[in-house]
Amino acid sequence: MCHRFLGFICAIAYALQRSKLGFLRLSIGAILLCLFAAAYTAWRGWVQGFAWRDAALIALCFLLAALLFWADRRHYLIFRPRPAPSPEVIPDLVAEEKLFLRGSGVFEVNNMSRYLVEVPVVFWTTQLAEHILAAKVRAFNLLGVGVPTEERGWWYIFLEPRHVLEIEPGELCFGLRCRPAVRVLYQTKKGRQHIHLSCESPAQLARLVKELRAKAEAAVR
Repeated sequence: MCHRFLGFICAIAYALQRSKLGFLRLSIGAILLCLFAAAYTAWRGWVQGFAWRDAALIALCFLLAALLFWADRRHYLIFRPRPAPSPEVIPDLVAEEKLFLRGSGVFEVNNMSRYLVEVPVVFWTTQLAEHILAAKVRAFNLLGVGVPTEERGWWYIFLEPRHVLEIEPGELCFGLRCRPAVRVLYQTKKGRQHIHLSCESPAQLARLVKELRAKAEAAVR
């Protein structure tokens, strides 16, 4: 229950971080609003006298601000390492066969990059053994409030197995749901980065982990 609650907090924080009102991100606006409400309540209590409701409201404001800041430091994800499922038979993933997953990481397109969380992702491996992750972003924007319209469309990660440093299966919590997932640490020109890929079922995760590990091992031979 604790991880699901924290995953729910992460989902709210990510939605606020992704959305803007003009030039102001709603996550920053929410933190500033919490701090302003706490400061105003403290000032009013100093002038008129504190009541237990004032102390509770101040504590709640600081708690909400701290949770939003914490979720940002966590990159809006709760990931718990767990052993990979081990079904008796794991079908190989053939070249160009696609898996429909959810992905989190730094995606790029047209010299732009964005950190996306739990977006729908199509994963496949090319004939040359390169992994491709294509993320579809559907941005909601109403009268300038919401996700910037330029982020709509397809975003990509091109992952070469020789750059993969670590593959760690586990469970990812985001929103009210926890899903089997894998965390991949890989090297880029900008340094080390993580990709999190969550799956619909343990069987799908087993196929994904097998594919990632097989290509990574072949690349270092």
